[in-house]
Amino acid sequence: MTSKYTSTLQSPLESASFEDDNFMEELLRVVQLFRPFSEAVTEFISEHGYKGDAADTDAKVAFIRNTFEKADMAPPRGIREWFTAAQPIKRDTAFLICFAFGLDGGETDEFFQRYYARERSLNCHQVQEAVYYFCLNNGLSYAESLDIQAHVPLAGEGGKSSVAVHTSSIIEELNHLETKEELIAYLTENIDKFSGSNVTAYEKIRFLWARAAGNGGLLMQEREKLPSILDDNATGKKSAIRAGSEGIKPWDAYLAILQLDKREVKQLNAERSIRPILKKLHTDAQDSFPDRQGIDRILRGEHVSYERVRKWLVLLTFYTFWAQKAVIQGNYRAEPEDADRCLANMNKHLTDAGYPELYVGNPYDWIFMYASKSDEPLYVFRYIWNELLASALEEHL
Repeated sequence: MTSKYTSTLQSPLESASFEDDNFMEELLRVVQLFRPFSEAVTEFISEHGYKGDAADTDAKVAFIRNTFEKADMAPPRGIREWFTAAQPIKRDTAFLICFAFGLDGGETDEFFQRYYARERSLNCHQVQEAVYYFCLNNGLSYAESLDIQAHVPLAGEGGKSSVAVHTSSIIEELNHLETKEELIAYLTENIDKFSGSNVTAYEKIRFLWARAAGNGGLLMQEREKLPSILDDNATGKKSAIRAGSEGIKPWDAYLAILQLDKREVKQLNAERSIRPILKKLHTDAQDSFPDRQGIDRILRGEHVSYERVRKWLVLLTFYTFWAQKAVIQGNYRAEPEDADRCLANMNKHLTDAGYPELYVGNPYDWIFMYASKSDEPLYVFRYIWNELLASALEEHL
């Protein structure tokens, strides 16, 4: 569904050129176009029956409260703050909204993509959210979802099986169930399938990371075959990248993907992070931005937030797609149809792992969508980060 909001953000994808003298100013102006949750939820309720003034907070709060009450649900605390505070709602509250407004599973996915604009939608590897999935898709109320949860264990015991169970297989099994009783029996009998989470996403990230940073991976191939922003233009000396028997160290590989100079980043005194560079971006783009700690924990199989996983998946899918093409053809140029191929590839990886597709109204996604539509996607992507680094150093030093 195309809205005025998405149309406004779609336009700069085509018009902003990194070759313009004021490119970064244009880009940072786009950052100001991304809406807060207050505007997103206003659009949402307007599409679901609210006929009042979009600027009337009292009327909007009353409409939402009334909707919850009609659904026999207690309205969440702090509804007014949805419109007056910059802090986004919590994940649990997002599900309450979906139940109160009678959304089905597909509409819930859309709510997370377009309005919540963060994390993933229903994660059926979690018992509670598997119950939500079944109830939303079968027209059952929030009260019925609580009743089901009261009759089943809410987590399995880890370590009982060495076989990883993918969320997609759980969803397929849930789709064959027709009654609450069948669901309760299924969850009780199969509870050990719910001892993990993010199996598909973690597997994909590990695969993409090995492809990028592993011994002989794309980062090493790039440095051997292609020019780098970090090369010495005066002498023609190529920038070096160190690798051991298992590949490149995470911090070095992370900086190489963004093609940021390690010595310059060190001057920011940010303890092996690029937080000072991110300050000019929208809060939602900064939140859980890919970092060294995140990839370390994912590679070790430790739990990180849904948003952190999603953003790493987007970054690595983008990088490996364009780096592979560049290494094969010996330059960074893209053909006209490559952008659509890249975005389709990114969306497939996201949806396979249970995450929402790229959304032009998401400030983090927008960066990758913009770069993908450029003549030299990977070069433009890295140019943006180097310009932000230069600006951060100027302010810091």
